[in-house]
Order: sequence, then structure tokens, then C-alpha cells
Amino acid sequence: MNPNLTYKELLHFIDELNIVSYTSTRNHLDGAVSRLSPYLTRGVISLPAVRERILQKHSLDTAQKFIQELAWREYFQKVFASKQQAIFADLRFSRADWRHDELVSAIVSGETSIQAIDEQIAQLYETGYMHNHARMWTAMLACNVAKANWKNMSRWMYYHLIDGDLASNTLSWQWVSGTSIQKQYVADQALINACSDTNQRDTYLDIPRNEVGEREVPRELIKTDSFTYQTQYPASDELSIEVGQKVFAYHPWSIDPFWRADEEGERIFVIEPQLFDRFPVSEKVMKHMRALLKTHVPEAKVVVGDIQTIAGLDTAQVYSKAHPATTHFPGEKDATEELFPEVQGYYQSFFKFWQACEKV
Repeated sequence: MNPNLTYKELLHFIDELNIVSYTSTRNHLDGAVSRLSPYLTRGVISLPAVRERILQKHSLDTAQKFIQELAWREYFQKVFASKQQAIFADLRFSRADWRHDELVSAIVSGETSIQAIDEQIAQLYETGYMHNHARMWTAMLACNVAKANWKNMSRWMYYHLIDGDLASNTLSWQWVSGTSIQKQYVADQALINACSDTNQRDTYLDIPRNEVGEREVPRELIKTDSFTYQTQYPASDELSIEVGQKVFAYHPWSIDPFWRADEEGERIFVIEPQLFDRFPVSEKVMKHMRALLKTHVPEAKVVVGDIQTIAGLDTAQVYSKAHPATTHFPGEKDATEELFPEVQGYYQSFFKFWQACEKV
């Protein structure tokens, strides 16, 4: 997850992935996961570029599970593209059993008394990364055990994730809490022990899995905190845009080192308060984004401001890469490379989406 990796070094990193072990161990906290998400989220490398690199060394049969996991990211992006702002409310189903819409104090402090989850929360704070299964367990604990509405809890996790993607994070929390599919995800202590190095007993999750979330909220998860997080913005670089000048507008999901690289023009990295005030990120996340920018698009100038307010942009030729969070960007939008461009439209479940993908 080193933001200073060059593209060539990133390709070498991909070549060294153990795809065979990934298939069998990815659900374990110490499994052979790729940790490519910080580069995929920020658009440093595309999903099809990763797939093509993997298939240079592995058969499609061997790599299928890995490619399917890549497809989850594409699925979430396509739901975001189809539903837009609707993904930030209950997507398909509502729940009447929410106790509150605040933060669960024990999760925020990493003192849930579930050792594997507490260790992963500590890792999240230290590194900005958390294993996907630990993200699911944390969301499950918040939404389905503590009965906290998913909205602010998902913003809390997004705030800390260096690979934070609005669609993947938001829709994963909805998937766990049962507002995008009519089923809540639960894990018991036995499952958590099996997927970690812990061997805890006699916790409030040490019960039959079908009873998790059906009992009274554990006393450890009663206390709440308010969501008070804010983004600390960097200073903007000086910028002077001439009439008719080409301007290439990068955003937090498009740090692509090869995008229109042979064209002359001003390159800017736009950090919009209208987005980052609503979905704040930590200083660690902001530094990681800027480090990736410095490595892969070093000539880009950082501009803090909503894109409509950038002086001179209204008279320039503006280009950007399409993303569901930047549909309001002016000018021409280049398509983002997709794993399955033939599969378009909204699918209510990943299963139905993947069935369509398998046909092509």
C-alpha cells in the first residue's frame, strides 16, 4: 500500500501475488489478499489492467475467484452510476429496529471486547487499512447487534480508509445491514475465530449464528458518540488558466498516470469541499491521496474548491475521467475502463450481475 510505488513497481507487485492461495485463504485475516484496493480506488491502475496482468501468469480457471472479487468493485460502481444519490439512503429495504443513528462508542474506541475486531480497528487507525472480512464483522456488530443505523457508522469507516470508495463502502454497509438485500449478515464467535488467530470464548457472540442480532443489545455496545469528523484541507497551489486552455481535471478516483499523458495542458487535482464536507476523510487519507498524485501525476496542481468556483475554468477546455461522484464536472468526460463494459444497467444483486458477466 506504499503510495510511492511507481507503476512499474506496482505491476511487479501484482506479478508476485499468490492467486492460488488467494482463492483458499482470502477470508482469513492473514490470508493472501492482494491489498491492491488503495491503487484501484484512486484509479492508479484499472480493473481490466489488473485482470490482464494476472492472466499473463494464471489460467482463467485459477484466477476466476480473484476476478470475481474485482467484479464486486465494478458492480458497486455501476449501482452508484445508476442510482446516484439514492445509494446514501436505504437502497431497497428499510428497518424499524434501529436504536439510533449515531456511532457505537465501543467500536470507535476499539473496545468491543471481540479481540479480532478490536485488533483490526487498531490496525485501521494505524494504517488506514482493514481486511474486508473485518469490515463486514465491524458493520455487523454496529448495525445488526448494536442496532445502529448504517449511515454514520459507514461514514466513520470511510473517514479512516485510505482505500475508501464511496460506492464500495456505502453499499457494503447496506449489504451487511440488509437494506440492499433482504437479509442481514451475521457472524458468530466461532466464525471470527476460524478466520483469525483468536480463540475467544464466552463473548456475546459465542452463541449460535442464527441467534446473533436476535438478543438484547450487549451492554458493551450501548453507549453512543456523535459524528463530529471533519476534513483538514491542504493549501491550494497557485493556478492561472488561460482562455481556451486545455485543463485535465483529476479527482480522488482518477489518479491515472497514463490518462491523456501525451497532451499539453494544465493538470489539476480537484478536492471539492461539497463532497469532503459531507464525507470527510482523515489527514492520513488526504496525505495518501496526495502522495499517490506526487508519484503518478507529479505535474498536477492541487486545487481545493468546488469545481464550479475555479477561476478561469468556464473558458477552458475541460477534460476528466467519468465517475459517479463527478457527474457535475464540466467539459468532456472520458470513460473509465471496465472489466465488463458489455454488462450495463442496474442489477439488484451481485449474483445477478455476475451471471451476466459470466456470459461474456
